[in-house]
Amino acid sequence: MQTYKALVQDTLNEQIYQQIKEKLFVGEFQPGDRLVLSSLATALGTSAVPVRDALQKLESLGALRLERTFVVPQLTVEELAEIRDIRENLEGLSAARAARAATPESLAVLHSHFEAIVDAAHANDTSRFLRANARFHLHIAEMSNSPILRDMIEQLWLRMGPSVRLAKAESGKLINAIPDHEAAYAAIAARDASAARKAVVSDVVGCFGILAESFQGGNA
Repeated sequence: MQTYKALVQDTLNEQIYQQIKEKLFVGEFQPGDRLVLSSLATALGTSAVPVRDALQKLESLGALRLERTFVVPQLTVEELAEIRDIRENLEGLSAARAARAATPESLAVLHSHFEAIVDAAHANDTSRFLRANARFHLHIAEMSNSPILRDMIEQLWLRMGPSVRLAKAESGKLINAIPDHEAAYAAIAARDASAARKAVVSDVVGCFGILAESFQGGNA
């Protein structure tokens, strides 16, 4: 039987892991960033132990690389294109499954993420937009009621999240992302699996297009 101290440590480790995951999802850590253990522990207000455990776990998932210290990988356009192709299939499937399994409670959460996307887009606030966008997509994965599918999608977001931050959309262009998200929410709310899949795939393809343009323009 675990002691109370061990249970508390497990909880702390999970909390730190989730915080670092979130930073990767939304691009707070960018490709090439070196995650110094002591600095990150100080920033998160904890000791080095749970941070080290989290970083090692993320390395095992391919989200980080160990090069003396932990580094956020720099992906090529070809690697991002491969992630796009896989996301089309996995996130399209998760959207279809979410449409079939949606509940009033899960839809309310999804709508709150959609509203956050709209607010951030109209404010041209990239940081808030990326956070809301990641939460929107990952909540759809959660709604699919498939832990295996959700974990696979999360792992892709861990790999590509830092690169999304590099996309330099022109000022005011964030609002162009609203229609696909609106269509995805509406389709899931209507229990229309086919339309949900189509809307999410359209958004995935559009996101890659912006990324590819940025890389070709030398912003990566």
